[in-house]
Amino acid sequence: NMSTENQVAVLNELITRSYDAENGYKEAAENVDSKQIKAIFKDLSTQRYDFGHQLKNEIKSLNGEVNKGGSTAAAMHRTWIDIKSSFSSNEDEAVLNEVIRGENYALESYETALEQLSIGTNAYDTVVKQRNAIRSAIARMESLEAIAEAPVK
Repeated sequence: NMSTENQVAVLNELITRSYDAENGYKEAAENVDSKQIKAIFKDLSTQRYDFGHQLKNEIKSLNGEVNKGGSTAAAMHRTWIDIKSSFSSNEDEAVLNEVIRGENYALESYETALEQLSIGTNAYDTVVKQRNAIRSAIARMESLEAIAEAPVK
């Protein structure tokens, strides 16, 4: 069974991912033309804000310290920010591709986290739910790519 300290570290790592995604989606929403895609990005940004709070609650229930971000590891993981390069083209499809890339990266962190958390704990269940929500988001983005490829009406 994993030490509480380790579980807290894993959950803090995921909080960083959640905030990166929250900000990434906010930024992405400002850089797409499609009103539909914009609305979905805003929803997902809010969802990730909620993820962060759910994870904070798990850390508190483990009597752990919530990392206030800003760690070097966190800075290194700001993969969502690469989104800026695709924004220069300002094409919905390019932004979607970048979002999918960011989400796939987040998904990897979640899979790794699950290997390190104890099955049967609240923290594990919370992370599973969030991981599944990220999977759904990726599927949703992939189906949106078809809309993005179509000319804007």
